[in-house]
Amino acid sequence: RVENFRTYEQQLIEDYKKRRIEEIVVNFLNNKERDLTKFMEELRETDEIGIREEKSAHEILLEMYDLPFVKKNESGISTGLSDLDKIIGGFQKGNSYILGGRPSMGKSAMMLKFALSAMKNNAVPVIFSLEMSKESLLKRWIATLGNINLFLANNPYELTQRKKEAWQQAVNELSKKQFEIYDQPAQTIEFIRAKTRQAQKEYDNIIVFIDYLTLIKDNREYQSEHLRVGAISKDLKNIAREYDVPVITLAQLSRILEQRSDKRPMLSDLRESGSIEEDADCVMFLYRDSYYNKDATDDNIEIIVAKHRNGPTGDCKVYYNKSTGLIGDLSEY
Repeated sequence: RVENFRTYEQQLIEDYKKRRIEEIVVNFLNNKERDLTKFMEELRETDEIGIREEKSAHEILLEMYDLPFVKKNESGISTGLSDLDKIIGGFQKGNSYILGGRPSMGKSAMMLKFALSAMKNNAVPVIFSLEMSKESLLKRWIATLGNINLFLANNPYELTQRKKEAWQQAVNELSKKQFEIYDQPAQTIEFIRAKTRQAQKEYDNIIVFIDYLTLIKDNREYQSEHLRVGAISKDLKNIAREYDVPVITLAQLSRILEQRSDKRPMLSDLRESGSIEEDADCVMFLYRDSYYNKDATDDNIEIIVAKHRNGPTGDCKVYYNKSTGLIGDLSEY
């Protein structure tokens, strides 16, 4: 029957995939000179058969018809920060974003803020955490939502009765949201690609977060760390384009900036590879004056949009409560 065509088509594709994967595995095992990179690439290409139909230029053109009447921050997934949305227009599908900063500058807190905002806007965050465990990330979310001190969130039995109730309310709120967290050590690009593909099949709208770039494992051989990071940077951009999703990757910055009088980050401070800057559609840096200046009156974060391929650059300041990890518009606090 015509109405069942898609079901039959999908079944044929899945059957073909199974046969092709068996063939690839047998060939790999029977080959004395086993090329692991080629093997993984063949498996990936097989798994991607039939998952996405390419749109023609005319189809894309028709979709652009109403674009002038769409508000800027409605064309992407909102960051949850109005001043930042005004600059970058939210996180756009197919774009690769780099969020850089020195250690303890607030990168993880900002990532979790973006993820919470995505959930509120009907997008599913898919988080690849190469540094922190699922438990640590969930406790940070609970602390933010429940206005709980991060130290006490790691020792919840010491909470007051009121904070224990706030804890449970935060857990209830999170339990109603859709999100994925992968915290396996030594995650590879192949792993990130496979889980992104899986999430895209399961959910209508996803956004990918990776913490952080230089911890991604790569089984390929390179002559330098510079080349390795450059290759990973290109892979992240390819994932964003192939699966038409925003990819936000956290990155550490070079210690060199500590030697300058003005310690606000610049593009040249990205560690290991200039291709990170080249491949990314948008590069943002975090700066807190209180990190360097003990006399600072607050912990507020300055977000510096240093590169924006499809729009303006600029900077904005947002509220940051270092104790609870809460981030928001300054006008709200």
